Amino acid sequence: MIDIIPSGDSIIILKDLKYPQSSIISKEIEKLNLPEVEDVITLKSSIGVIFNPFKIKSDRLIKKIQGIIKDHEIKQKHKFKTWKIPICYDEEFAIDIQEISHYTKLDFEQIKQKHLNKSYDVQIIGFLPGFLYLGDIDKSLNVPRKNTPRTSIPEGSVAIAGNQTGIYNINSPGGWSIIGKTPLKLFDKSKIPPIDINQGDKIIFHEIKKEDLITALNMAVEVTDQIHDLQVKALTERFEVEQ
Repeated sequence: MIDIIPSGDSIIILKDLKYPQSSIISKEIEKLNLPEVEDVITLKSSIGVIFNPFKIKSDRLIKKIQGIIKDHEIKQKHKFKTWKIPICYDEEFAIDIQEISHYTKLDFEQIKQKHLNKSYDVQIIGFLPGFLYLGDIDKSLNVPRKNTPRTSIPEGSVAIAGNQTGIYNINSPGGWSIIGKTPLKLFDKSKIPPIDINQGDKIIFHEIKKEDLITALNMAVEVTDQIHDLQVKALTERFEVEQ
């Protein structure tokens, strides 16, 4: 049973959701396109619905939401995708691999294989535009966030922290440990939506060599976006599969 409660005059909280219910339900709420709803904030196990209290009372909005969250109906409506993402683990890009090895007592090859040998759920998309929180990673790779975050992490960096792995889709500060790099540009602010991957989708990483990564990165500079997309797809075997 999903717990729906008001929080103040203009917020409704949906609590105790099981993954990936939060993603599915938030999309269904957004599809209603209710004029009184101002924002829908989606977390792993909860949803916050911000609304205009001058247009609707919380109890009435709760009844509307209850009408769309029957589990069997939601599951039938929504299909998730699996995305295959290329990653290079060369130490030039896996800049924290030695630190990770020291903390986990695993060697480079063990770290790489444990990271590769899982499929990951897209649990949340945030805190930066397009940042993918993926989980759960192998327990043996669980490393803490850095005490002092870096001021700049390059776009495409793949990192781990706690029980999650993530992809930095823009240049940004960050406190996760960098384990590799992908050449794919997953976030494009000029597109609608700016990222094709959705919460609830799955990610599978596959390894590419350093020379393939560099070739793909150089193509991003030398060719148009449309040609780049086609060539990178061919080079890295990116695919999506409906589940």
